Amino acid sequence: MREKKVRGIKQKTENMVKRIKENTAVFPTDFYNGYWHMHLPVHQGFISSDQTPRKVKQLCMQTLIERVAYLKDLKPYDQVEYRVVASIDFPSLWNSQIIVFKGNEHFQDFFIREDEDQKWIPLPETRNVRAEWNLDVPEDLSISGFKEIIDDEEGYYENEIWFIGDSK
Repeated sequence: MREKKVRGIKQKTENMVKRIKENTAVFPTDFYNGYWHMHLPVHQGFISSDQTPRKVKQLCMQTLIERVAYLKDLKPYDQVEYRVVASIDFPSLWNSQIIVFKGNEHFQDFFIREDEDQKWIPLPETRNVRAEWNLDVPEDLSISGFKEIIDDEEGYYENEIWFIGDSK
């Protein structure tokens, strides 16, 4: 079955970028269980479509990275350490998000995914998502990737999650 052509790419792309910027204009103050997050404000059928051009997907990722750097610069200097990261999912880019962790404990606990239903396996450092997608990543942001394996009552699923952000 052939996928329908994506219509209105320019307007949908502009709206996506605009909404990402609007949703990250100020540093978040509402944290739930130690974090705040913003899922991609775009329709799944648009960003996940094979018909959506690679340059649009690259712009989406680049915008997330730029907003991570922006929010990192807005971090309050108080008793709590905040970490700001973009979580970029492949092949389902729609699952990508920006996450702000409040406190190191929440940040560290988030990356522990070692149970029978879900595992995160670090991807080799030889893999270069920056070069693969021609991403401009500021030097003070780190990049780490994981192969996610989900094996539960709903089935078996594998994907990659790349974290770009403030983890130093």
